[in-house]
Amino acid sequence: MTVTNMKEKLNVFHIAILIYMIELDITIFELPRVIAQNIGTNGWLGFIALSCLASFNIYLYWLVYKMGNGRSVFHILEGAIPKAFLYPFYLLCALVWIGLASLIGKHFIFVFQLLFLQSMNPMIIFFLLCIMVYSLLSKDLYSISKASTMFFILTIWILGLSFFYFNDWKIIRFTTSYFQGASEAPSIHGWAEVYQAFIGYELCMFLFPYVNKESKWFRGVFGGHWLVTFVQLIVIWITFGFYSLKQLQTFLYPLINLWGYVELPFINRIESIIFPFFLLVNLISTVMYCFAALVTVKQIFPKARPKLLEIVITCITYIAGFITLTLRKSEELLSFTFNIETGIAFSFPIILIIILQLQKRKGRNTKGET
Repeated sequence: MTVTNMKEKLNVFHIAILIYMIELDITIFELPRVIAQNIGTNGWLGFIALSCLASFNIYLYWLVYKMGNGRSVFHILEGAIPKAFLYPFYLLCALVWIGLASLIGKHFIFVFQLLFLQSMNPMIIFFLLCIMVYSLLSKDLYSISKASTMFFILTIWILGLSFFYFNDWKIIRFTTSYFQGASEAPSIHGWAEVYQAFIGYELCMFLFPYVNKESKWFRGVFGGHWLVTFVQLIVIWITFGFYSLKQLQTFLYPLINLWGYVELPFINRIESIIFPFFLLVNLISTVMYCFAALVTVKQIFPKARPKLLEIVITCITYIAGFITLTLRKSEELLSFTFNIETGIAFSFPIILIIILQLQKRKGRNTKGET
């Protein structure tokens, strides 16, 4: 999978949908509880503030793209640091992304088992998921993007369920107080836990070689981020107006409890229809973190046999699934890894901007000496 073999470039629409699908992962199920526990009443305002912070982080990636004239992040790094020193760093980042991909996929399987197939070994279901991961990972990025667009069309209808809650939705449940009643003391860790709902936009740094330099493709990154913010806000507004703050703090997955309220004449449990579609959303998140690991490892092994690295990464993703054998352990590790990824998301563009600034200054000095 090389850029030269790639006949089609990603457009703004495909990028927006791809970012949307990456960010909308398993965290959506517990998001209202996390906000109720860590922010409290009218936590949606804090959520918007965090979304603005994520937008600023995206802006830093845009600066990297503009300052680097569209060069890939690897080209920028290798222009300032010897490859021998970068290889351990590449390997470490790849392992983090593979671990995050595995945890996102495996955690979805655990949540799925709360409702269905309780007696089945989760690793069997996870194996089937990894087969789907490989089938997409072995394709080029444009094919993954087209698949994410198709999955978006198949899942966006779920927002229509919002109309089922109007009769019992009360605006008075929002109260007139702000950021009060949180079950956890206000802390950076608590707000960082809420911020995890946005993680995924940082993968835009791997799109640099796959876009037209003339296009304003970063509008797609911002658009996808704010689209997923809007969808998450709908979930937050509905749950905060449908349940009390104390109820939200006790529900493990408020979104699943919310689905249980919907009654249709032709089906008893609406979640049995919705969950297979959410599998597609989480599949894209898992695939894209594996893709990030793939392009990073290819910097270490550029002459690897075709499809070999894809197979190895998929196998490691599956093997990593054995680390989490319980839902609680999965939640703890997923939150920990998301915190690491948050650190990567903020530190990467800052490091790249510093490198580009030093390279620019060095270039000026060289011209001056000449």
